[in-house]
Amino acid sequence: MTAPRRALLGALATLVALSLPARAPAARHWESIESLPGHRTVTVTVKKKPRTYFHLTPQAPLTVTIAGPARLRVISRAVISGPPGAMAAYEIVALEGGKTLLSSHEQAGAIRGVRATGAAVVAAGRHMIVPVPDGTHTIQLALSGTPEALVRLQRSVAPSAPEAWVSLTPVRAARSVTVVEGEKSIAYYSALPGQPVVLRVVGPCTLDCITRLDYDPTMRGQQAYRLRVAERGRTLRNVDFRTTKSGAATYAGLDNRVPSKLDRFSLTVGGGLHEIELHLARPANGSVEIHARIPQPSVGNTE
Repeated sequence: MTAPRRALLGALATLVALSLPARAPAARHWESIESLPGHRTVTVTVKKKPRTYFHLTPQAPLTVTIAGPARLRVISRAVISGPPGAMAAYEIVALEGGKTLLSSHEQAGAIRGVRATGAAVVAAGRHMIVPVPDGTHTIQLALSGTPEALVRLQRSVAPSAPEAWVSLTPVRAARSVTVVEGEKSIAYYSALPGQPVVLRVVGPCTLDCITRLDYDPTMRGQQAYRLRVAERGRTLRNVDFRTTKSGAATYAGLDNRVPSKLDRFSLTVGGGLHEIELHLARPANGSVEIHARIPQPSVGNTE
């Protein structure tokens, strides 16, 4: 091959390489932190979807424990009490052990279509992402510049190999039901009105719940149901789903009932022993099957 031809082919290869789209980085999964010990939650409705926020003031910082390596995304919305068109300027600082990890100066005005429980007007959301290195870290979020803000917290980890899970057997449930789908048979536990599924969980960890509504012969089309997640009588979260019948799954030993397609939600559980209650809030005469699991604990070297 002549030198000019080699040069031409090399130029063409470079042109092709430059024209190809860059490979997108692997997507990260953001998991919302739905409860923090000692902090009440506030529901903020964004585009008709309820989101869990926490109340943050200069006098009451937020403290969150998070396992890395990960990232902590902080979505903040100032509470605006001034005249129409008023702006809020504020700063959020992320600290660990008194050392500043990251600070963010923000300014935002009121936004339409966003409603918060207990707050007259909230500002547009502002984002701040805090890198979390390997290990367990306790991060404090401090507010200044405005009397109050609402904060949504999300944890992200880089994609990795599929996570191993451990299924949980409740300490109390109305009954157990086997869901058969293809060659898989999975144990679920029933939540009935007044009879919650009760789980004993040692944190910190993520509680992952897969749920299916029971369809009786009178139910047709799309159906709605709500689960209330509680601990010691205190509501941690309400979870709403709309679902339809599964075309692939069946129940073994549960006559006249057909499972819905699966729904799923997760809950970040803080350190220590917890007794989590999963109540069926509605429909009043329905039943829901629940399969709960946590990530497989990893065991390191011991001395």
